[in-house]
Amino acid sequence: MGRAVAEALRAGGVEVTTTSRVAGRADVMVASGAELDALLAERDLGQVVHLPQLTATDGGAFLDRIDGPRWLVFSSAQLDSAVPRPGDDLARAHEALALARGATVLRPTMIFGRGGDRNVSRVIRHLRRYRVPLVVGDGRQLVQPVHVDDVAALVAAHGRGPVAGLFPVGGDEQLVVGELVDRLRRALGVHVPPVRIPSRGLRFFARLPLPGLRPDQVLRLEEDKVVDTSAVRAAFGWAPLPLARRLDEAIAAVVTRGQGRETTSR
Repeated sequence: MGRAVAEALRAGGVEVTTTSRVAGRADVMVASGAELDALLAERDLGQVVHLPQLTATDGGAFLDRIDGPRWLVFSSAQLDSAVPRPGDDLARAHEALALARGATVLRPTMIFGRGGDRNVSRVIRHLRRYRVPLVVGDGRQLVQPVHVDDVAALVAAHGRGPVAGLFPVGGDEQLVVGELVDRLRRALGVHVPPVRIPSRGLRFFARLPLPGLRPDQVLRLEEDKVVDTSAVRAAFGWAPLPLARRLDEAIAAVVTRGQGRETTSR
């Protein structure tokens, strides 16, 4: 996400300074509130984009420096979920702190694109590898994935005219999971009909120690993941590109990354 934002801003002629808690991973290492103070004092920054998850225990040290809507803070639409995740209380407290200090706070839905995400791109990778589509439950859960490049475009729009407040962010289309999987299946030439995992089976799996998945992540597969984007569109004059185009781009990115790995391994 950070790389996509930096690339989009630089392509638009914006001077960007990237930061990281780890030396060598960005332009400047910022591992404490004091180091952030020094950076803010040294440079005249028109926009400050905060990307770390709000569940980070040291997040308050950075968010306490917010001085108005030039700060753009990323939260998550998962805070609206009925299934709690570890750190939700802390994330809500950090979100409230950011809003109280006048920041712009974004709550994006499923961010995907560029081949590496664990949302749409993971489904694409599964379909390419196993050629068997999977659908949880009846496949009628609504989703609204948003492409990482559309989110980066929103960051650029915020930089041109900051507006304080909390804004849900999603893609241009809401659709049921079954239709999303069908679109990807057809685009990839997979002719096997979807294998459905019943909801009762999902709740059974949620009790197992699955590698890479927490129980709450499994249970949230049954939830709708859609938001109302009218406020963010009106505030920033932003509109995501059509989902059909973004899915094509996501497939191309997964294929390109896969070919790159094959070349490297050879």
